[in-house]
Amino acid sequence: MMQKISVLHPRDTAYFDEDTLTGLSRDLGPSVAENILCRALEDIALRFVQIRTDYGSGNHQALRKSVHAVIPIAAQIGLPGLSQIGRDVLICVDQADPVALAATLCRFLRWGETAMSCADMGLDLSL
Repeated sequence: MMQKISVLHPRDTAYFDEDTLTGLSRDLGPSVAENILCRALEDIALRFVQIRTDYGSGNHQALRKSVHAVIPIAAQIGLPGLSQIGRDVLICVDQADPVALAATLCRFLRWGETAMSCADMGLDLSL
């Protein structure tokens, strides 16, 4: 008996919280806010490289630390979805659930990379 295999094509919609971005721009000025956003996204990108390494090597303690470090950065620059998914990844690590961890970590990375590509298209912080 042959079983049919379903192929999933996940589509997450990453978004920046406009209120957070507006607050950064208002409080710090557009150029400083843009600089903070760019540096934060670069930091997240570097941490994603480390997260992949940690996961690939099976070092869940380091993985937890790396994911945990992304959460406040994402919140600071208006990526509440990435922060929430990061917290979900931590739960999977803590519960030692390898299947849930793999799925949730993939979603975390996919969501973050989508947000970074949106930022590459340009955000106007002169609101």
